[in-house]
Amino acid sequence: MEEIFNSLTHAIGAGLSIAGLVVLLIVTGENPDPWKYVSFSIYGTTQIILYLSSALLHGFADFPRIRQRLERLDHGAIYLLIAGTYTPLSLVILRGAAGWWLFGVVWAIAIIGLCMKLFVMKKLPLIVDALYLPMGWLIVFVLGPFLRQSPPGFILWAVIGGLSYSLGFIFYAWRSLRFAHVIWHLFVLAGSVSFYLGYAMYVAR
Repeated sequence: MEEIFNSLTHAIGAGLSIAGLVVLLIVTGENPDPWKYVSFSIYGTTQIILYLSSALLHGFADFPRIRQRLERLDHGAIYLLIAGTYTPLSLVILRGAAGWWLFGVVWAIAIIGLCMKLFVMKKLPLIVDALYLPMGWLIVFVLGPFLRQSPPGFILWAVIGGLSYSLGFIFYAWRSLRFAHVIWHLFVLAGSVSFYLGYAMYVAR
């Protein structure tokens, strides 16, 4: 039963991500900006990859070989989601030196983390998982430019989104609690929706 809910929550997330990407690109088209098109395309694509791989992983819970392969992709996709979420912030809101620094660092970590998940996941699981939270809070290193250049409304949604993802990790690690993974999925959805609303209402236009 739990795996059904796990798969369903992120199948919904995949559907919302596809629809959300289409809406973002339509809204961006009202004031064409190549940086926005590229950034939001990357952002939306990484969300779709994350939610689709997660939905498939839990959907194939009774097929060990398939599940093992999907698990690597699912865990690696978390890195892609974090980097993808940072991309519009880096290239649209910040740009300049701070934006390019953040973009370079977050994507370097994402590529390294993805490779580790795909090839050395079983050997170093704790080390690989430990990178998620520090990567997610890289914003603290460019906090000044972020606060100066971001629309106030976006800052609010970004804080809500960041806290949702971070608090969700408590349940991600709490393996003994029944339905903990479902709760983790709901926190991830809340984080994604928060960032999406911030981008759609305050950055894409």
